[in-house]
Amino acid sequence: MRKLKNKILWAFVAFLSTTLAVAQSDESLNTDRPDQSEGVYTLPKGQFQVENGLVFSKEEGFDNLMLRYGLITNTEIRLEANFDVKTPDFSSTVFSVKQRLWQSERYLPSVSLIGYGQYSKGEGKAYTFDACLAFESVLADEFSLAYSLSSVQQFEGYNFTTELNYTPTSKFWGFVEYYATYQPHYAPLHNIDVGIAYFLKPNLQLDLSGGRTLFQPEANYFIGVGVGYLFK
Repeated sequence: MRKLKNKILWAFVAFLSTTLAVAQSDESLNTDRPDQSEGVYTLPKGQFQVENGLVFSKEEGFDNLMLRYGLITNTEIRLEANFDVKTPDFSSTVFSVKQRLWQSERYLPSVSLIGYGQYSKGEGKAYTFDACLAFESVLADEFSLAYSLSSVQQFEGYNFTTELNYTPTSKFWGFVEYYATYQPHYAPLHNIDVGIAYFLKPNLQLDLSGGRTLFQPEANYFIGVGVGYLFK
């Protein structure tokens, strides 16, 4: 088991090193990581983007990989896979479509709609279909507010997120975020996280994040590290 975990870690390091070597594009990128909120941004037609990250807590460890492609103007398709590095096994696979509905004007926020089709192992339904409405409002030159409401387990429950973003330069941005899950017959799950992202190149992002659960008898802390790369 330990050897397999080491192989996974070295594979991630190799992927990161390769990405650093080939990053030569002058295009900029906009990722949907490392936060929990869905962004409103959609890839331009014909662009392809890879986002990958590792998240570890006391009892769990996951690798999250997302492939994104700009299908047409304001529409992108995405394939996401979550790998449990402690089992090890794939825990879920998600296909989604993101559609930009409205571009921010004056005091109105930008709005996007995301539809998901997910296959999951374990308890609950194997195949589920859910949706998310994502919003983003510009507060000032360096600050923006992102928030989203999404369904889980075939509209049996809901996720809510709200996030304050700070972008002081074109090379760096950070965030603080609150998110919660509400499901029938279960107490709400509340969490908070913070993170930073740094652009080594306009098309290459490295990120670091961490957080914890709230209002629990024993807090669960987690930390994540990841990379995003935009292909021309």
